[in-house]
Amino acid sequence: MDGDVVDDDGLFWSPQHRSKQYRPSQLAKLHPVEKSKYQFYEKPTKDMILAKGAALKRVRNEVRRKNAEEDDIRRREVEKQQLEKHNELIGQLKAAEARNRIRLLRIRYNNIRNSEVEQMVAYQPTSIRAVRLQALVPQKEPYTLPTHDSMLKNDRQRIEELIDDDEMCTTKRDLTCI
Repeated sequence: MDGDVVDDDGLFWSPQHRSKQYRPSQLAKLHPVEKSKYQFYEKPTKDMILAKGAALKRVRNEVRRKNAEEDDIRRREVEKQQLEKHNELIGQLKAAEARNRIRLLRIRYNNIRNSEVEQMVAYQPTSIRAVRLQALVPQKEPYTLPTHDSMLKNDRQRIEELIDDDEMCTTKRDLTCI
């Protein structure tokens, strides 16, 4: 409304008729194009203003309702995506736990089997029978953690230096002097 001009009486400017004024009976006789041109400059009636306001109100309400529906749909989609990610993460965690349980059961089984084979070999009455039993029932290697170190010597020294630094001299940064 910055470009609108205000009259002296405080109302906004509207275009005025530059041609002659028609009475309602003359207006009814006019051609529809001329009649619409003439009525374009007429001030709207109170009923027209109320109808226009009601129509604008309905449009605004419809736009608000559609925006609310779209927001609700977007919110549900985001919740659905988060739920799918959560379910996928839970599934991955359950699978990892199951793999770990199976790995532990295999290790326990192999350790028990090896100890039973060792015990059977140890309780043989003669050494020949013990050697035969050992040849017939081979032992599986017991599970041990890998002993080789994948870290370089310099990396290991740096990590040990960081761990041993109780005063945090190497990691503490004073940013207040910047």
